[in-house]
Amino acid sequence: MPDPPERRSPAALVVSTAFGTTGLVLLLIGLVTDVTGLVVGGVAAGTVSLVAALVWREQLIKAWRGPMERGQEDQPR
Repeated sequence: MPDPPERRSPAALVVSTAFGTTGLVLLLIGLVTDVTGLVVGGVAAGTVSLVAALVWREQLIKAWRGPMERGQEDQPR
């Protein structure tokens, strides 16, 4: 039986997860230690995570709509 093809996570998902986790850790440590720089860094990392998640969402929508739009082109008008 052949091995299934290797699935790779989308880059935007990996970036979103990494920056989200890093941002959460920085934010929590910054709040506990009362270090403003860490809190700002956590918020900045969270912002990058949000932007990457929005990019990933856009990629998902394009991939989902792609076959439907191609299918509609075959239909006579």
